[in-house]
Amino acid sequence: MAGTSGETRDAQRAFVGLLAKPLVTPSVDADLYRLVVRRLKQVKESAQRLGYRVQRVGRVIRLVRVPVAGTVTFPPVPAEVVPRRVRSLACCLAACCEEAAGTVTLQKLSDMVRDLIAAPGVQVAPYDPEERAQRKLLREAARLLEKYGVLTRRTRDESLLDEWTESGQGVGAGYDVDRDALLLLTSPDVLELAFTGEPASPEQWAATRTIRQLRALLETPAVLYADLTDDDANALRVSRGLRNTDVAAMTGGHLEARAEGLLLVLADDERPATVVDWPRARAADWVALLMADKAGRDGTRQPDGTVTLTSGQVDEIVDDLIGWRGDYMNSAQKQAPGTIRHDAQKHLVELGLLRAAGDGSWTLLPVAARYRDPDVTITTPTENL
Repeated sequence: MAGTSGETRDAQRAFVGLLAKPLVTPSVDADLYRLVVRRLKQVKESAQRLGYRVQRVGRVIRLVRVPVAGTVTFPPVPAEVVPRRVRSLACCLAACCEEAAGTVTLQKLSDMVRDLIAAPGVQVAPYDPEERAQRKLLREAARLLEKYGVLTRRTRDESLLDEWTESGQGVGAGYDVDRDALLLLTSPDVLELAFTGEPASPEQWAATRTIRQLRALLETPAVLYADLTDDDANALRVSRGLRNTDVAAMTGGHLEARAEGLLLVLADDERPATVVDWPRARAADWVALLMADKAGRDGTRQPDGTVTLTSGQVDEIVDDLIGWRGDYMNSAQKQAPGTIRHDAQKHLVELGLLRAAGDGSWTLLPVAARYRDPDVTITTPTENL
């Protein structure tokens, strides 16, 4: 039985790892790749339960999040989201990689991107490799393709990349192109799924309820009843025991039930990539933690478990925090107006603890209560936190 239990846990780790890193190659994450290959049958079974599919070409595996009922479930947008221009250049780079044979340099790719964008009918802003700012963006685009395993660096000398970025001299870097990873990343079938979704009928919406529940539980920080339709919220309350069994089988974690909703708690031994490293021992993190706690106390609690604050109330919390712990904040927080509020809001939104409106008001979500009464001990003022 021990062997069976170990195999089950490996399959759960593989599936959760693929959720966090949906395109995996040996060059990107050798450990995860081996784990997914060994437990591919179980991983595919878990994906099917969510209406997803797993594609494999050569030594590349991709999890395809097929839309259901015309929608895709996704977590809060990270604060460090890749800029649109970098994504556009990455798409152009990927297209140029289709024409690259064997190894290719960043300088060569740069020339190819320039020519591609200059071609008639291409609706992308011009790329001028003579401009340092444009070269810098292309370098970031290449890093994005490295992250997905499409490009693999052959040269590790960062000075070559720096020289190319700053002056346009040299080759920049040499890369191998993984054509299998390129094929899965740019699959026209997946792009068609993303852009041709049709609104669901009431019958389709009801029929996909279980899959939508499972996706939300696995893909988002928490599922709040207040965010659901009355029918969906009531169905989830009734079936939460079944959903707990489902997510436990797929991930090894369990659902934590609160009056306001449900959240998935993964096993302690889960891969770091699936767990946010927060709060860390730095000023931006502990300030956000204390602001969330004080916002929960000073704001107006709503029947759905959220806490609302006007923009003025948020500013008052910032002022109180400066008076209480200002000596321990870093130089940017002390000297640049708005830094404290901006940083705290950015972190809390990304973590799924806060929703910020255009008028500056805050809505603190019930899951923030997990961080209530933080014990923050700071012994010596420092500029390096």
